[in-house]
Amino acid sequence: MNILITGGAGYIGSVLVKKLMDKKYFVLAVDNLTRGDYRYLSNYKDNPNLKLFIKDVRDRKKMEEIFKDNSINAVIHLAAIPGMERCRRDPYSAITTNIYGTYNIIELARMHDVDKVILASSAAVYGDTTKTPIKETHPLRPTNLYGVTKLAAEKLINAYYKNYGLSTIILRIGNVYGVGLYTYWENVIPKFVKQALTGQPLTIYGDGCQSRDFVHVWDVAQAIELALEAGKNVAGEVFNVGTGKPISVNFVADIISKIVKEKLGDNVKKIYLPPRKSEPHIRNFCLSISRIKEKLNFNPKWTIEKGVNQLINYFLRIQGGKDEFIGS
Repeated sequence: MNILITGGAGYIGSVLVKKLMDKKYFVLAVDNLTRGDYRYLSNYKDNPNLKLFIKDVRDRKKMEEIFKDNSINAVIHLAAIPGMERCRRDPYSAITTNIYGTYNIIELARMHDVDKVILASSAAVYGDTTKTPIKETHPLRPTNLYGVTKLAAEKLINAYYKNYGLSTIILRIGNVYGVGLYTYWENVIPKFVKQALTGQPLTIYGDGCQSRDFVHVWDVAQAIELALEAGKNVAGEVFNVGTGKPISVNFVADIISKIVKEKLGDNVKKIYLPPRKSEPHIRNFCLSISRIKEKLNFNPKWTIEKGVNQLINYFLRIQGGKDEFIGS
């Protein structure tokens, strides 16, 4: 089976490329490298089951060449401008990539009879929530541009499922962390780890009582693989991807402080800053994962403590001059 992964050089994408190659899929990875880095896949560049492309999903002609020249069976669409702050700073790139880029991919998938398209969406589409754990049927009321663009992408995907019969699956992913091949240090937990290990205070926006559903990057890759291998009976479905457990920002900060103190003897300071605009401040926020457990047999393996330990150990290795992949 030939799998096209957009955003294939990114945080989730590079992990997924390796995971699917290990399962003997033929993988075509596409990335414009504005944030991703193929260097972390360099060990596999000579693998006959891998093709790497430097292209932008907004470039319809370049993307069409890939679809024409390769018999693609499924698309995993990860390419996006991620996060509230990045989208706020650059709304043009957010809208053109997350919405128009998604349109290009699904239209080309339709034209070339691709069997399945999987969209990586976000828990940001829920916005201000009224009841937790959040089920997939919860009202969608995003409060920031990132959530709006992801919801628009979902609506496009759903329209292609209903109007053209394109087999689709939407995955609403929680707050991703953990060591991948290419580790992204700007999300909350990796950012805190980096701050703690470089002698900086942990920067907490608001009172820190807001919760997230933190999900490890390798658990996210597991969910995507399960969606890829699922039968047509789940076409058109939407699934949350998380742990189903609410973890407050303060709790994360306390765990990191405790582990750093145990390992290095260093005290970690915290500073509290004003809340960021349009960022939901929800206590006990978590995603219901009953549907993905039931229909895809998803079972997250990483606890927050295990994932934080992994990140700390990895960052210490980097400081020691060893930037190497630890593994799942």
